[in-house]
Parts: sequence; C-alpha cells; structure tokens
Amino acid sequence: MNKRTVSGLLIALACAAHASTAAAVDLLTVAEQAVDHDADLAASRAGSRAARQAVPKARAALLPQLAGGWGRAYNRTSMEGFPRDSYWQNGWTVTLAQPVFDWSRWTAYRQADLVGARGAVDAARAQQSAILQAVRAYFDELAAEDELARANDYTAALEQHRDQLHRRQAAGEATVIDLREAEAAREQAQVQQLDARSDLQLRRLSLEQITGQPFVGLSRLSDTALMPRLSPDNRDSWAAQAEAHDYLVQLKQIDRRIAQFEVEKARARNLPVVNLTASHTPAGAASGYSRPTTTTTAMLSVTIPIFEGGETDAIIDETLALEDKAQDELLGATRVAGATARENWSRFHDGVTRVEALVRLAQTSRAALVATQVGYKAGGRTSTDVLRAADLFYANRRDLIRARYTAIVALLQLKAATATLDLGEVARVNGLLAGAEEGRGVVGDRQGAAGNDPVVMGDGQAVAGNGQGVVADRQAVAKNDQAAAGAGLQQTPASAGLPVMSPIEALRLAQQKALAAAR
Repeated sequence: MNKRTVSGLLIALACAAHASTAAAVDLLTVAEQAVDHDADLAASRAGSRAARQAVPKARAALLPQLAGGWGRAYNRTSMEGFPRDSYWQNGWTVTLAQPVFDWSRWTAYRQADLVGARGAVDAARAQQSAILQAVRAYFDELAAEDELARANDYTAALEQHRDQLHRRQAAGEATVIDLREAEAAREQAQVQQLDARSDLQLRRLSLEQITGQPFVGLSRLSDTALMPRLSPDNRDSWAAQAEAHDYLVQLKQIDRRIAQFEVEKARARNLPVVNLTASHTPAGAASGYSRPTTTTTAMLSVTIPIFEGGETDAIIDETLALEDKAQDELLGATRVAGATARENWSRFHDGVTRVEALVRLAQTSRAALVATQVGYKAGGRTSTDVLRAADLFYANRRDLIRARYTAIVALLQLKAATATLDLGEVARVNGLLAGAEEGRGVVGDRQGAAGNDPVVMGDGQAVAGNGQGVVADRQAVAKNDQAAAGAGLQQTPASAGLPVMSPIEALRLAQQKALAAAR
C-alpha cells in the first residue's frame, strides 16, 4: 500500500468521523430553509407588495389633481392693409381638477382593499404550500432511509445464508435446490437494495432542491414521541373550518366580492359624472401688445351618458356573467376544501389505528423471530425459516415507520386544509423528532434491529417503546420456550431472561452454531 492510498484512507476516515458527529437537520430547519429558498413564495410576496399599492392608486383618483406648466411661443401676425408683426410670448399655466361625483372611481376605491387583501392571502397560501412541500420531502427522505437500511440488513442475511449453504453442501447436508433458492432470493434482495438506494438518492436530491442547501443528516422520530391530538376531535368541525378558512376558499371569496364591485362599476357608467376644473394662465406680451394677458377659468361640468351604442349594457351583462362564474368557483372551492379536510381527518385517524395494529404485529413478528431462532438452535427450524421470520419482522418494521410518517403528514395536511399550518405548527411537530435539540439522528446512524426503533403511539399515548416492547417480547419468547420445552426441545440461555439480541446477530450466532455442529 503506497503513501497516496494511505493518505486517501485517512481522509476518508476523517470525513466519515466528521459526518457521524455532525448535527442532524430537524424538520423546523428544513421548513425555514424551504421558505427562504422557494422562488414561487418570493414571487407571491412581491405580488403582495404590488397589490398593496391598489389603495393609494384608487385614493389618488378621488383627490384633487394639480398641474402646472410653462411655455415660450413665437407668434407672427399678417393682416391685409397692416404691417406684418411678429413677437415672442412667455407664459405659465396652473390647472386644478377635482372630481365631485364619480361613482365608478368611488367603487374602485372600495374595491382596492380587496385587491390588497387578495395579494396577502395569496402570499400566505404560497408560504403554506412551501412548508407542506418541505414536510412531505422530509418524511419521504426518512422513509427512503429506513427502506435502504432494511434492504441492506436483509441482503446481508441472505448472503450469510448462501455462504452457510455452500459449507453445508460441501459437508453433504444441503442440496443444489437449496442453493438455487438462496441465490434467487439474494438476487431479488440486491435488486430491492438498488431500488432503495436509487430512491433515497432521488429523495435527497428533491429535499436539497427544495431547501437549496445540502445536509448531513435528518433528525428521526423520537422513541418516546407522542402523537399530537386533534382539538376538536370531530370530522365535521374540521370540515366546516376548512370550508370557511381554506386559503383557496378565501381567494374565491375575494374574487366574488371583486366581481360584485365590477358589476357596480359597470352600472355606474349610466350615472352622471360631475367634475370641477379651474385654470390660471398669465402670459407676457411682446411687440404689438403693450399689456400682458391673463386668463383665469373655473368650471363645474356635468357629463351625462346618453347613447353609447349598447356598450354599457354589454359590459354590465359581461360582469354579471363573471360574477356568476366567481360564485360557482367559490362553491367548488368550498366543496373541495371540506372534502379534503374530511379525507385528511380520516387518514390521520386511520393512520393512528394502523400504527396501533402494526405495533402489535411488530411485537408478534419479533417474538416469532426470536422463537424461530430458538427452534433453529434446537434443530426444529431451518435457516430458511429464520430468514423468512427476519424478512417478516423487517417488513413490519418498515410498514410501522412509514405509517408513523403518513399519520404525521396527514395531520399537517389537515392543518393546511384549515389554513392553520405555519412554522409554529411545524415547531410543535418538530418536538417529536429525536435530535431536534441534541443533534442526533444522522443519516446512516441506525439503532439495533432488535426493536430499538420507536414503536409509536395511538391517540397520543406511547404504546410500545424500547422498554415495553422488549418486555412484551420476552414474555412472548418465554411462552414459546415453554412450548418448546414441552415438545422435548432444550431451553437455551437466550430464553432464560437474557437481553434479546438483534435478528441479524441471532441469525449469525445460529449460523455459527450450525456450522460448528456440521463440522
């Protein structure tokens, strides 16, 4: 090994050590980075600032308009029988205009408040959309990490099983069929491993694209996390709140009110317009005039529409049709908001129920795996049985973790349907994550596969954490051991109250003992 190779290995080890000790990025940090990085949100905020100028613009149309000007003109006069005359003339003018009655402008001023409000609601909706997108990407990446860990563990188990079969075949205790089955299972596991690695890479790129920053690791769900409760825990209440406060519903309500003002402005075209105007123009004289000329004018004008070829009637009909369109869009948005709230409420509650069922299933499959390991040591089970039980346990563990993520995302989607999802809500969910304050949960930092993963809650109560899950499993293992002893099998020390080892460790130990017995 040359010096370059040694230095490269040292650098790699240093980078790995730095990555393992780096603080994990929590959900709140990811959401804040997404809010700061989202281009659509920035555009909506700029649009909101522009929409706020609608009120000053509409108010300016009701205030006096004062204008001034100055000019210098050359005049030349030629009259028959008189000498030709030319001169320069200087002058300035001041003009004042004040609308006295213009219902269209007054309606536009009342409408301007709605234009500004629409811009603010649109910006708030864009921020909530950015937060929700970051939340989904965060938990999708965590689920991809868990799937890759499961695929790696299962692939390693199958490779050990294949190696053991090779040794048993050499001793005359395994057949070619056993080897072919093991090879097929290993190749299938490798495909799953490649798919999981590819999916994790895509999820990570998606999260980095949303936040605009690379990350070392993500904080994971805490072992003792409690599922947030809904208040009120009533589906119709959440649906009614969504139908009234959903951001899209708010936008459609504003659009309907704006359409009503458009109808009022169109009908104002049939009303008279009264304006007051005044001007003052002093002018200096040149040759031909011995005195300056000054003009002062004030006028109150009334404009009454008489005939416009049917244009006003057409505009009124158009605005009435647009008002009906806005009303129908509001009705559709209200229905969608209510249905979305009911769907997310059901998903959250069904997710909690599914988590409870998967908790029991994970405990049962864990106990079954340990019992299968005991039977394998006693000769009553084959290594294939152990692998099958390990695969079942890892699949149940994956489904349990995904069910937790799905339930939390459904809860935040329910908050979004009622326009209450903000960084404060994300901070409350962020408290469920391990490492949100302590920097734990770096990517690749996996806990033991013996059930040390968080086994979550139902309806806000921790059901099976590390301690309770292990106790329940030991009780189940004790029952299995008693049954095995009753069947004439020897009880092993693992079933006599010792700590339960991980499935992979138990599998390796069983394979080593089987190999030693074969030799």
